[in-house]
Amino acid sequence: MRDNQEDLHLFNVRLPQDSIGQLFSITIKNGVYETIQKQTDSAMLHGAKISKLSISDLTEQNVIDVEGRYLLPSFIDIHTHLDKAFSLTSVPNRSGTLQEAIRNYSEKAVSFSEHEIKERVRKAALQSLSYGTTHIRTHVNFELDINENLSLSHLQAVLEVREEVRSNMSIQVVPMFSYLSSRPKKQMEVIEEALSYGVDGIGGAPHLSPTSKEDIDFIFQLAEKFGKFIDLHVDEQDDPTICTIEHIIQKTKEYNYQGKVVAGHLCSLSAMDEKRAATIIEEMAGTKIGAVTLPGANMYLQGRDDRGIIRRGITRVKEFLNSGVEIATASDNVNDPFHPFGRCDLLQIGLLTAYTAHLGSESELQHLIKMMTETPAGFYGLKNHRVEEKVNASFVLLEGRDIYQLFANLSPSRFVYHKGRWVSGTTSETQFLMSEKAVGVGGREDGI
Repeated sequence: MRDNQEDLHLFNVRLPQDSIGQLFSITIKNGVYETIQKQTDSAMLHGAKISKLSISDLTEQNVIDVEGRYLLPSFIDIHTHLDKAFSLTSVPNRSGTLQEAIRNYSEKAVSFSEHEIKERVRKAALQSLSYGTTHIRTHVNFELDINENLSLSHLQAVLEVREEVRSNMSIQVVPMFSYLSSRPKKQMEVIEEALSYGVDGIGGAPHLSPTSKEDIDFIFQLAEKFGKFIDLHVDEQDDPTICTIEHIIQKTKEYNYQGKVVAGHLCSLSAMDEKRAATIIEEMAGTKIGAVTLPGANMYLQGRDDRGIIRRGITRVKEFLNSGVEIATASDNVNDPFHPFGRCDLLQIGLLTAYTAHLGSESELQHLIKMMTETPAGFYGLKNHRVEEKVNASFVLLEGRDIYQLFANLSPSRFVYHKGRWVSGTTSETQFLMSEKAVGVGGREDGI
């Protein structure tokens, strides 16, 4: 096997921020980008072609021709629900509404064993890795109203899988706490016990509570007490009068929590009038509250009561971009009652984001790539998650001759490098599915 201390040389590499047709040679030493250089037409480089290599073959090679593939920083999926993934067969949603999804999942939660939760988390995490995601932030249901022990055991199951996969990928765990202002002392003790388990942040969906302001107050108190960041589901509604983000902005200022708060969804922002929305976006920029758009689930769940022209449901992506608010895109739910589709592929989510937010120019698509890499990396607490000399190398190789083809074809092959080694490699799905190994263990649902 190739020594990890030996240099890794990649050539015929494309980088999205550079002009079409330009190829690069990259040298990696000890898991760090040593050199990134433009190739000239006269460059005569020879090495193993990546299309001919399996993941086991890759570890034996130190000079690799990537055949014009794009090299992107590995994906950061900053808003997921690994514990719910692939639960649709157990928890159907006949109406397709958010309300039924919440109700049905909560009613069924008591029947889910720790083993089942672990299987879902593991499957979704490994499938995400196979598509190029090396860091995931997962929100975890905390079913305190059903059973205190159940809440803790399901959370513990997620944390155990986090440790299982640590050598290949990183998972941040954010339990979702609800109705904090009305909890009795005993239940608050359970919540504080959960926060002592090694979770990374505090989550919730305060807009669903009749006492949303008081609940938000408690969330900030807990975050300060335990030294956690805050990542909330915010205003996932069509109703423009539902606007908890304003109180979140206020508390962020009071607690000096700038740069430590992330707001996902923000659907009602698109339903309200332009002036009010612009004011909120400007205040979010001033308080450095990060935003996350979830196009898959939001398009599916929102606008259910609309007639005629049906709203897309997503937040004001372009307005955030133009106002200097850091905004990421993420996969949210996969194959569960909240979103029956998806495949843990952030490039697919990027395509949905491009459609719904009208991001189509070359510069907009380059920024869209940042919404899946550099921007969520900042929310995650990662520094220098980009392709640059003297920076840790964590990347995914994808097929595509230009940036439009990158999103149009969704690259059936992916090769993922992280922590100084190759952690995943998949060839063309078309070629793979013609073989007898169409179903595998771990990795993607299709066996890849």
